[in-house]
Order: sequence, then structure tokens, then C-alpha cells
Amino acid sequence: MFKKTYKPFALLTLSFTLLLAGCSGGNNANSTNESQPKSTQTAAPLATTVPTVDMLKIAGSNNGYPSPFAFSSSGPFGYLRNSFIFDTLTWKDDKGVIPWLAKSWETSKDGLTYTFKLEENVKWHDGQAFTADDVVFSYNYYKTYPYNWNGDISQIKSVEKVNDLTVAFHLNNTYAPFLSDLVGIVPIIPKHIWEKVTKPVEFRDAAALIGTGPYKLKKYDSASGQYLYEANDNFFKGQVLVKEIAFVSAANKLLALQNGEIDQAYTTSYADVQSAEKAGLKTIKSDPTGSVVRISFNMDHPKLGDKRLRQAIAYALNREEISAKVTGGTPMVGNAGVVPTDSPWYNKNVKQYAYDPAQAEKILDELGYKKNANGVREDLKLNLMTSSAMPDATMMKEMLKKVGIELNLVQLDSAAFTVALGENKYDIALTGHIGASGDPDYLRLWFSGKAANTFSSRGKSLKLDEFHKLADKQMQEVNDVKRHEIVNQMQDILAEELPTLVLYHRPFYEIHKAATFDRWKNTYGGIADGMPLWENKVFLVNVKK
Repeated sequence: MFKKTYKPFALLTLSFTLLLAGCSGGNNANSTNESQPKSTQTAAPLATTVPTVDMLKIAGSNNGYPSPFAFSSSGPFGYLRNSFIFDTLTWKDDKGVIPWLAKSWETSKDGLTYTFKLEENVKWHDGQAFTADDVVFSYNYYKTYPYNWNGDISQIKSVEKVNDLTVAFHLNNTYAPFLSDLVGIVPIIPKHIWEKVTKPVEFRDAAALIGTGPYKLKKYDSASGQYLYEANDNFFKGQVLVKEIAFVSAANKLLALQNGEIDQAYTTSYADVQSAEKAGLKTIKSDPTGSVVRISFNMDHPKLGDKRLRQAIAYALNREEISAKVTGGTPMVGNAGVVPTDSPWYNKNVKQYAYDPAQAEKILDELGYKKNANGVREDLKLNLMTSSAMPDATMMKEMLKKVGIELNLVQLDSAAFTVALGENKYDIALTGHIGASGDPDYLRLWFSGKAANTFSSRGKSLKLDEFHKLADKQMQEVNDVKRHEIVNQMQDILAEELPTLVLYHRPFYEIHKAATFDRWKNTYGGIADGMPLWENKVFLVNVKK
């Protein structure tokens, strides 16, 4: 029934090369994409012990209580804090998907069943043994009490225990990103603790943070939003290299680094990178970029519901200038088809909107929005909603003023902003978020209202039937070339209809003291569902398997 699968590392590297080169040959039985890696990898001898670090201080903020049900979904850091404590069946390093709680797996010929061999002698933090029962329980529990991040478990028909260390997943249909974006995201929780919990969001007993991960939470200060983690000395994957990690608040991260108050931070400012490097600090740029700063249009708005108006606004915005001034680095103008332009999934032939105020004026005139004596189109006054004082908003206001559109800036706190997004109580919303480094299935989740990140208009579905048909088709297509063709079509629809306009793709930069800890790398395809960040637990472990 089952076919043997292949080791992920070489296969993923080959796949990425093929994607970049645009090669065909997708009918080859061994062809796969980064979301469908396969492994028969088995345990190797323990790696040579390396020196450890007593304490690592990382700039952070309050991302909620780090249980699988209570962390904040307003950004990636809640997920990352949780991932230090809880493990998944697969994970990612700098080369791609790797075995984690599962040491190997096989896939049925029809692609509908994955059978995982689990690691032996894995212990929960309380000393109890981890078994297949925990895996089956976890996925069944999440059907009743949803996990607080992505991981589309609706793709799973059932999870079956074969024996104590073997579990089989039966899918409703083939699902291309199953290994990276489902079992590589959704954490396994201990059955012996959670089977009696009926209000998981409110569960704050110490047992709520019992995982199998490389760290345990030693202290969490909800008032200051600071966390202290301590190493799990019995971690099954190998030696944990940093004994304690503190996520601490830092008003000025660059200054805090220079003063020795923290050892690592991130920034989106290229000016900070230049200053950091002059100060002897080491920096890493996210690759791929994996971040978007975009405006979302209320498609139910009586005027913005007309795509011609949305297109006019796109022509009126000098997005290259916005990008250059805000990020300070080389501008990466947003793809009208959303996928970052440095992604292997980018459609290079997709329709774009170069800065062309004359074309914007022409469209606005054709729509009947006439200018008064002051050059203002009185029948076209719009609100731009933001969740922070983003300089992008001020520049947009001035650029749209030049074509006669009066833009009123409305700033809300994060909570009010996400509520307004979900309830369509806005004209245009300006937001920035990440998660675009990996598998393109995020396009389906974002525009069907299923994305976990509250800044992705969670709960609101795009009313474009053809787009959703393609979205469902691409997630079931495991042939690289065919899937690329489908994703290209999805980008074409987004670029034509413009439910959202990406202003620019924003690089993230990691800054750290190399003398303290220097094992950070970019994760291939981004951590979990495409986070272009560096707090990947795999780089904190001297992995033996």
C-alpha cells in the first residue's frame, strides 16, 4: 500500500533549484515541492557536545500566556513562544522540513495516508511517556477546541493509532503542504493533562505548559510581558545549548544591544542595520523577505466595491518611494498578486501598477468623480484605518491628495482595529504582517478568512468564486509545475481585482552579539507557515537526530 519516501534535505534543495529555474519535468515520480518533503531518516549518533550559553536575552513583548490555546494571535511571536515548549511531528531548519517528534514517515500511493514512526523514549516535562495516544488525542481535541494558529486540520479525515509508536493520518483529499503547514505547525499536547480540560483558553494550571519541547517556562510576567525559559535537560533531540532564555522589553532595541541589556533583536529599519554593523554587531537579512505591508479594501463599500476605483488608487500611489523612505533599504515594490517578488512562487508575468497619477486621474474622471475648484473630488472622501502611527499612511494621504482623493486617517488600538477588520467597519485598512515565506497555501487561508493572524481579516472571505476554486485546486496538486500554474492564476486574479494592494515587501533584519550566541540562520521557507524570523528552536539545539 505504501511507497517508501525520500530524505528531505537533498530533495528540498533540488526542488527549490527547479522552482527558481522554472524547469519542467513535474511528472517525474520523485518531483515534489517544499511543502511535500519526505523522509525515512533514522536516528544518528549523538553529535559532539558543544559549549553552552548560560543566558540569552532577546528583545520581546507580551504575546500572551504560551499555552496552545491562550497565546496572542495578533502576530507570530505568540506562536514562537509556544513552540519552545511544545513540539510538532515535523519541523524546519535552514534546509527544509525535518523529522521532529516523528522520526520517519511513509506516504500511500494515492497521497491520502501518511504513516509516522514516532521517536522512542520521549518524555513530557512531567516525566510521563509520549506515545501515539497523545498524537491521536491532540488532533481530535483540536476539532472541538481549535488550536490558536494556522494548521488546517479540516484536511484530516481521521487519525489512527497503529501501535504505541506509529500513527496514521487519513486525509479527505491530497494536501500539498501537509508536512510543512499542518503536522509541522500543530503541536502535540499530553492526553493525560488535557483530556479533562473543557475550557482550554482559561486553563492556567502549571500543567497547561507541560510539553516535550527544549524549554520549560520558568517565569511569565503578564504585566511587563517578559518571559524566562529554562532548558529541558532531557530533551529528546539533543543538547539544549542555551540554558536560559529571557524575552525582555526594550524601548530602544539598538541602544539596549549596545549597552549590553539584550543580546538579540530584530528590526525592519535598514538604518538600524547600518548602525548595528558599525557598532560591531552581526546582522542577518530575512531570505526570502516573507513580509507584506498592504492596504485592504472593504469590498462591500458602495464605492470601493468597484475594482476600477481600487485600480486608480494603485496607480496614484508611488509605492517605490514609500518603500524606500520607510525601510531605508533597496525598495521592493509590492506584487499586485500578493506573493513576494523574491519568492519562488512569484508570478513574474502578473499585472502590476506602476506609479502613474495621470492614469489614476483618467480612471477617476471616467468614474464621474469630478474635482471642485480646490482640486478635491468631493464625492470621494475615504477613511484609512491603521493600528499604529505608520508613516506610510501620511505619505498615502499626500499622494492621493494629488489626484483629488481626500483621505482621512483613523488610528485605532490593535483590539479595535482587528474587530473593525472582521466586521467590515472600515473603508481602507493599512496593515503589515508576515507569513509569506513558505508554501503559497496562505493565499487560500488569507482570502477565505481562515488565517490565524488577526491582521489578515480573519473571518472575512473574498467573494470571487474562481479564485476559491483555484485555491482549493492548488492545495490538492502535488505536481510542482502544475501547482505553479494554478498559483500563477490566483495571483492574476488578485492583481486584477485588487481586494488588497501590497505597498511593499518589507525585509526583517536580525541583529545579535556573535560573541554571545552565533548559531542563528534563516529557516528554509520560514518558520512553520512562513515566518521570516530567527527564533527557531532547532538552532538552539545540538540536534542528534
